[in-house]
Amino acid sequence: MNNKLLSAVTLGSFLISLAVGLIIYVATDCGLLTILWTVLLIFGIALFALSFMYSGESKGFGPSESSYRMVLGIILAVIGLIGILNTFTDVDILILVAIFIIAVVLIGIFTALMNGKKEGQ
Repeated sequence: MNNKLLSAVTLGSFLISLAVGLIIYVATDCGLLTILWTVLLIFGIALFALSFMYSGESKGFGPSESSYRMVLGIILAVIGLIGILNTFTDVDILILVAIFIIAVVLIGIFTALMNGKKEGQ
């Protein structure tokens, strides 16, 4: 796909996530951080979904554009989810930190397995 088109879709998904964050902020009145957590969650999911439209080829150094956007999207979504859980539930902060650590490790393992599979072919 064309990079300009993908950039426009990415910007559009960010603006949609911002609008949803503003709606949730007004509807719940739980503080300004609610906007941030919502934007991170929705935009992270959108980045993850859009990552499959980018090239999976590495340019010789570093991850491919697809892998980079997929990992970034998942991490943003996990941070947003943890923030929402912290805001709307009484879950202990240490449990939320443990969930984040587990998510990062799983993403690392999954990415390493994906890259190892590509190199083995």
